[in-house]
Amino acid sequence: MKLHLNNAFDNRIDLPENILNKAMTKRFKKGDILFNKGDQSKNLTYINRGIVGLVNLAPNGHESLLRVFGEKFFLGYRSFLVGENYHASAIALSDGELLIFPYTGAEEVQAHLPELFLHLTRMIARDLRIAEERFNDITGKRVVSRIIETLIFLKQRHPKYQWTRREIGEFCGAKTETVTRALTKLEKAGLIEKQGREIHLKDIQELLEYSEGQEVLSH
Repeated sequence: MKLHLNNAFDNRIDLPENILNKAMTKRFKKGDILFNKGDQSKNLTYINRGIVGLVNLAPNGHESLLRVFGEKFFLGYRSFLVGENYHASAIALSDGELLIFPYTGAEEVQAHLPELFLHLTRMIARDLRIAEERFNDITGKRVVSRIIETLIFLKQRHPKYQWTRREIGEFCGAKTETVTRALTKLEKAGLIEKQGREIHLKDIQELLEYSEGQEVLSH
């Protein structure tokens, strides 16, 4: 079995048919809760189509965005591999489709799909490396990446609301002028369109890939 990895973004992976055929398909609708913080991680889950936000939900209902995932990403795989409960909640930001693999732990994946297991361990190693390199960076992500993921999250969750630059900045911990510069940069790159306060996202998957590219360039 040969896995086709995206060269630029280590954690995106094109799964071959012989692996895809082992999974059960589960469709989801925008707004669905795919799992809640504290739920037991029972299966290995792959985003075949759609956009998913990983968030912390405070008791007062406030949402804190951790990350946005597009297609071809494994969702919650670290919790699955170590047998821990999910540390955050996953909310569907669009309609889409999950592939659920019928394995209940790392040992079963290693036994049935050893090359996939190797890829998952490499993903963890990459995540650890990035975490170590970011240790002295309290913001965690490059500001452009944070703004992109915040834009996707807010526009998908509240599509009719016209978010101000200040509100976007408050949500992701960026200054208003930084948000303005980032939006100008994204518009010049052809990824968004601005009409007053209204911001139109042309292609969410391309935005996510651009965001991942910003992260790669920073390390």
